[in-house]
Amino acid sequence: MTSVLVPDLNSASHPYYPVSQNFPGYEPPAVTLLFLLGTFFAGVAVLLVTAWCITGRLASCERLTFCWFALCGVIHFIVEGTYVLSPEFYKSTDGNYLMEIWKEYAKADSRYASRDPSVVSIEALTAFFDGPLSFVILYGIFNQRSWRYTLQIVVSMAQLYGDVMYYGTEYLEGFQHSRSEFLYFWLYFVIINAVWVVVPIIVILGSSKKISSAVESSRKAAGLKHD
Repeated sequence: MTSVLVPDLNSASHPYYPVSQNFPGYEPPAVTLLFLLGTFFAGVAVLLVTAWCITGRLASCERLTFCWFALCGVIHFIVEGTYVLSPEFYKSTDGNYLMEIWKEYAKADSRYASRDPSVVSIEALTAFFDGPLSFVILYGIFNQRSWRYTLQIVVSMAQLYGDVMYYGTEYLEGFQHSRSEFLYFWLYFVIINAVWVVVPIIVILGSSKKISSAVESSRKAAGLKHD
């Protein structure tokens, strides 16, 4: 893997790598990193606790799946949707929280600030396909609709595809758009995004097992033999 270099931030007008890029009108963060991350993770915690509490009548695995898609729906549709619709977020001066989130994340991947076509395309699909369908899945889980398993596979496959493309395109470019500090490269870029690789695989396997079991039960009820 090509090594990730530390940008010479002292000579740059922005905190993004590579420093040769030009972001006219860039405005420094209007809030502290502590406030930004503290608010984000506190919001995630409140969302997950709420989702867990309102699904008390369901089995634990269903409650966990509900929590996961609640998180996906909010992050995909609201957070990532804001990015897609805000091409100049790095110019924000009013302290808009979502703009500040993207100013910070772009330190891990400056393709967000430069509006790289592959990133914008992936994020648009994620925001306006995966996001709304995640909310539909919540309805399906809460009301125990059988079609939810198929939809869970569809959304999870889209998430997995998006993440593979996201990692893959940056790998092919030598990881040149990320700062090397642990917070930015390893936590933001690698670890957080890896969650949308690991969990979708688990959801796909679990949903496939449910569908296979249902088909097998139906075949047995009809007196059919195994394939």
